[in-house]
Amino acid sequence: MSEDAVAPVVAAMLIFAIGVTFFAAWNAYYVPSMKAQSEVTHLRDVETGFLRFSSDIGTAASLKRNMQLSEPIPLGGGDFTFDAVKSGGLLRVQNETDGYLRISIINGTSPATTSNILRFANYSYQPVNNFWQDQGYTWSYGNVNVTKGTLETPLQYTSMDTITYGMAGTLFDLDAVPLPDDPATCSQMNIYIVNITPSAGHTHASGNGNGMLTLESAVVSQQFPNTTSMTVSINPALPGGFRDALWDDADNQSASEVLNCGNAHRIPPTDPLEPDPPIQVTFDTIPNMTLNRKIAEITLGAD
Repeated sequence: MSEDAVAPVVAAMLIFAIGVTFFAAWNAYYVPSMKAQSEVTHLRDVETGFLRFSSDIGTAASLKRNMQLSEPIPLGGGDFTFDAVKSGGLLRVQNETDGYLRISIINGTSPATTSNILRFANYSYQPVNNFWQDQGYTWSYGNVNVTKGTLETPLQYTSMDTITYGMAGTLFDLDAVPLPDDPATCSQMNIYIVNITPSAGHTHASGNGNGMLTLESAVVSQQFPNTTSMTVSINPALPGGFRDALWDDADNQSASEVLNCGNAHRIPPTDPLEPDPPIQVTFDTIPNMTLNRKIAEITLGAD
C-alpha cells in the first residue's frame, strides 16, 4: 500500500477522534453545566413566585376584603438552546395539621354557643428529576422555607428561632363601637378573623410547564345580638414563635378595646403561669352588646 493511500485514512481517523473527544467533552461538561445553570435560574423564578404569593396572602389577610390574586410558578427547568429536555415539579396546597385559633361566642339566641375553628393552609414546590439540586420550597405560617429532602431552613432568616411571624398580627382584629350619647359604653364590637384553606379540587399541579398559585378571598359576616361572652383560644401545638406573636396581638387588641367599654370585662386566666392562656371577655346584659363577626375566607389553589 502506498503512503499516498494511508495518509487520508490517518487524517480521517484523527478528525474522527477529535470529533468523538469534542462530543464526549460536550456531553460530559458543557451540557450538564448549561442545564444546571438553567435549573438554577428556574429555581430562582420559583423562589420569586413564592415570595410574591406570600406577600399576596399577607395583603389579603390584612385587608380582609373580597379579592382574587394569582402568581405563575414554573414547574420545570433545565432546558437550553441545544437540549430542550426539562425537569418537572409538583405544586401542592394542603391544610396544616390543626386549626390555629378558636373563637367561641355565647349570646341569647339559639344556638346559645357558636364556635369557629380557624385553619391555616400551606403550599409547597417539590422538584422532580432536577438537573442541579433537589431544592424545593414551602410556605408555612407566613414564611417561605427552602427544603432539601427532610432538611428545611427559612429563606429570609438565619434560623427558625429568628423568624418574627409578622403575618400573625394580621389574623385577628377587634374594634368597639361606643354609644353616641355615652362614649364609655359600647353597643357593638367588631371582630375580624382570617380562615385560610385549600381550594376544593385545586390542590396540586404537576408537570414541566407553568403552574399557577391562586388566591380568592371572600368576607362572610354574621351578627350576634345579646352577646354575653367571647373566648379566644390559641392552639398550644402551634410553632412557638407564631403562637406567641398571635397571642400578643390578640391580647393587646382585646385589652385596648375592652378598656374603652365600661360594659366589657376581661376575665383573668385561671392559671396565671399558663403560657398564652385563652382570652375571655364578658359583656353586661344591659345595654345589649352586639358582636359582629367577619371572617375573611381565603382559599389557596394550585392549577
